Amino acid sequence: MQIHVQRINSFPRFIILYKRDFNRHVSHLLQGFPEKYDLKMTENGRYEIWMQNNYFNPNNIEKETFKMILPPPNITGVLHLGHALTVTIQDILSRWHRMRGYPVTWIPGLDHAGSATQVIVEKMLKKQTNLSKSDMSKDEFLKFVEQWKLEKGDTIRSQLKTLGATLDWSKEFYTLNEDHNISVTEAFIKLYKKELLYRHKTLINWSHALGSTISDIEIENLCVDGKTMLEVPGYDRKVAFGEIAEIAFQIKDSNKKIVVATTRPETLHGDVAIAVHPQDSRYADLIGQDVWHPLREVYVPIIADSLVDRNFGTGAVKITPAHDRLDFIIAQNHKLSSIDVINENGTLTNAAKSFMGLKKFHARSKILSKLSELGALQSMKEHKVMLPLCSRSGDVIELILKEQWFLKCEKMAERAMDAVKTGSLKIDPKSREEEWFDYLQNIKDWCISRQLIWGHRIPAYYATTNGNFGEWIPARSMEEAKRIAQEKYSYKNEIVQDCDVLDTWFSSALLPLTIAGWPNNWSNYKKYYPLTLLETGKDILCFWVARMAMLGLELSNQLPFENILLHGLITDSHGRKMSKSVGNVILPDHVIHGIDFQSIQEETKKTFEAGLIKQQEFKRTVKLYNESLSKGIPECGTDALRMTLCAPHNVKDQTISFNVAECETNKRFLNKIWQACRYVLGVIEKGELIEPAIFSDIDKWILSRLAFMVQNVNEALSTNQFNKAILSMKEFLYHEFCDVYIEATKFVLSNNHKDMDENEINIASHTYTLAKCLEVFLRSFAPVAPYFTDDLYLRLSERLSIFSPGPSIFKTSYPVSKEFQKYRDIDLEEKVREARKIMNPLKMILSYVNKSETQVYIVVKKLEDRLFLEKSLSLIRSGTKIVDIQVRTYQSYKPKPDSIYGKIEPDKFIYLKIKNADKEKQIKQMIVEKRESILKELEDQTNFIRGLRTDKKTDLNKKIKAEAKIKRAINQLESMPMLGEVDFAETNVIKEK
Repeated sequence: MQIHVQRINSFPRFIILYKRDFNRHVSHLLQGFPEKYDLKMTENGRYEIWMQNNYFNPNNIEKETFKMILPPPNITGVLHLGHALTVTIQDILSRWHRMRGYPVTWIPGLDHAGSATQVIVEKMLKKQTNLSKSDMSKDEFLKFVEQWKLEKGDTIRSQLKTLGATLDWSKEFYTLNEDHNISVTEAFIKLYKKELLYRHKTLINWSHALGSTISDIEIENLCVDGKTMLEVPGYDRKVAFGEIAEIAFQIKDSNKKIVVATTRPETLHGDVAIAVHPQDSRYADLIGQDVWHPLREVYVPIIADSLVDRNFGTGAVKITPAHDRLDFIIAQNHKLSSIDVINENGTLTNAAKSFMGLKKFHARSKILSKLSELGALQSMKEHKVMLPLCSRSGDVIELILKEQWFLKCEKMAERAMDAVKTGSLKIDPKSREEEWFDYLQNIKDWCISRQLIWGHRIPAYYATTNGNFGEWIPARSMEEAKRIAQEKYSYKNEIVQDCDVLDTWFSSALLPLTIAGWPNNWSNYKKYYPLTLLETGKDILCFWVARMAMLGLELSNQLPFENILLHGLITDSHGRKMSKSVGNVILPDHVIHGIDFQSIQEETKKTFEAGLIKQQEFKRTVKLYNESLSKGIPECGTDALRMTLCAPHNVKDQTISFNVAECETNKRFLNKIWQACRYVLGVIEKGELIEPAIFSDIDKWILSRLAFMVQNVNEALSTNQFNKAILSMKEFLYHEFCDVYIEATKFVLSNNHKDMDENEINIASHTYTLAKCLEVFLRSFAPVAPYFTDDLYLRLSERLSIFSPGPSIFKTSYPVSKEFQKYRDIDLEEKVREARKIMNPLKMILSYVNKSETQVYIVVKKLEDRLFLEKSLSLIRSGTKIVDIQVRTYQSYKPKPDSIYGKIEPDKFIYLKIKNADKEKQIKQMIVEKRESILKELEDQTNFIRGLRTDKKTDLNKKIKAEAKIKRAINQLESMPMLGEVDFAETNVIKEK
């Protein structure tokens, strides 16, 4: 065959082919380019190349550095989808800023995670060796923890690299290393000198299982509505909760009794009073009298206090200051003493007399039996109880009186609030400001000491002389503490360091300072402080972010970050929070690499056997996986996972639903891009691509839409609306570039037309525009899908001159609006938008007929509509591949009674005329049969629903499926061609056969 080759002006060489040889030539041009997207080929080894080429480190000193830290993952285990979301958001922002020419410092690290890590290691040891922490020395236990940290640290780093995180690994930190310990010690001492730190005995949250105080964030409140048996750590049998006891107390020198309601009979030996509300008429005459306590065997007073809830129980409550916050306050109001009745190990103290040494919940049943014997127990009733549980161990939290270190927060909180009020600190989304103010306005002093082995040892030393004098001395070392004591008291002291450690949140709250070198290397701090952005989950706004702001302002007199971005909580596809206790956790590794059902089961079993989840959690997980992941999880790759985490939902929403099916959809989207690139390579000869002097209308349109996409994406990324950025790119690539533009170019590029000069110009316009759109799109998409775009860009740069040569797409610049404003043509976009209203339903209707034998009439009511559409016919023809299309008004077109037609809008119709009479008859019969089949399906599903019972869960699920089938059937009917005619002159009523 002879191939016609021609060069016009400065246009590159283009090959005009006869249709029968087009595919053969395309095959030649696509040699070496894989047929489909292969994520292993795309992702394997690419991260190492980025690191070797030092792509992650700052390299532009002219612009201000964009600074972030990765919230350090706890070394308790592997990264979950919540971590993956954080990494993806921050990496998109990092890559976007780098490609725009800004130096980026994004610092990784690991958090020692205090109690969480200690609990995990203890569980593992108990399960694997049957040893507990008490069976070994402190140093032996710490060796196990350190080994755990090394293993988990390596796993976490590997996961971060797989996710594509462009972190500056040269600045990696660990919250227990020497530099951080120096900063933590210095912060403690400075805060003490500012009189913000003090030691005080008060009520604290105590976990018997941990043997430590815990913070409010580590408590999960469980609502128990009525009598419920629950497992409690340290107990062989389940314990009953959700009951309230009514106990009668005899009034002194009277026949009367007062009945007190309590959900905690195990604390009765700590009672110091009975309290009622001063305005409760039931007890007005009893206030000030004494009652006989049947267990303590002493008289206690009846007091009145407005803090008493008259609607709780009988309205009379026992006051146990050592184990209840409200009781503690009431006791202080009335100058009552406190009695400790529960030890730190969960047993009763000697104040409980004969019950001393019993575990508190064992003692509960025995105390109730004793009260019954004494005739004091009036009744036991079911009662709604809010049970505070330790999130680490599952233990029921006890409030106990204990001396601890506290940090005064009120003044620091005021400064953090003012920063948001004045706008110097911005929170995104703004709706979170209410939570910020609510927390800081009602802030309490912060208990920062923990009774753990693992953590930063509190840098405070107790100095005593002959056992009769003592004082706490914060110091950097034992030697410094001794020197201070000697200088202060002029005699030798006995010095002992506090054996407790600091709350992990305290050391973590100092991170912006410590990574900047505070306090020793503070001279260079501006490189790293303040951070440009602090991005993290909404659930730790108060417990981490607010505390960072407070301590940063207090210790450096400067905010530690300028902007806060908060993302929502990851849930499963049913909206449930992902957690081990629910059994619905999906790991990012499983989505990236895929995993079969058997392997999921085996991994879950190993986690259980290692002691990391309870048997109940294990059973629940197995059950849920059997229901939802029986086919396993397909291999989706990192880029599809990143897309799914950031779209279609807004990451700033309260919850972010994650669906594996969406990952599969995004993987197909990546393959769609791949196929678009194959098409472009198949129609463009290797050579120089020069922007043509003349563009066809369809080229002008897609370039205008490209400019619009670039503008939208940059605006979306600048406001942290990742879903809008991704959806804008999807809309362009899927529905405009592929569905409309590529299909339109095929009309010219795969055929030989009579008008060679016009065709040559169109080919020059099409080929340049095809390459231009792909090149700009890939650069725009690069921060979201780094592996995919880098691989594809390098492949295309070898063949298409419009692609910048170089080692990586990340060495190119990010597309910005001003570069593409010259292409924007809003009037043309409107013209094409109207044409697409015709094209889309027309393509759907034409899927039922043979295009080559079809004549199309577009029938409209208004003359102006006819004139507009006639001007748009070239676009419609190129987009639908139908040459024989005409536009008519109602007056000039008379359809046959059995015409094939489709309705576009109330006053716009499409009529099809099949040139082959036999073919027309077959198609009409097919349309009739298809419509009858769909109508039968509608009738069957409707009758099926009528026969279901909505009160049954199984029937409700069947109803949902049936309704989905009905919806699909209706959509099919609406998109199908019909047989009949429209009475244009009257009411446009369809007359169907």
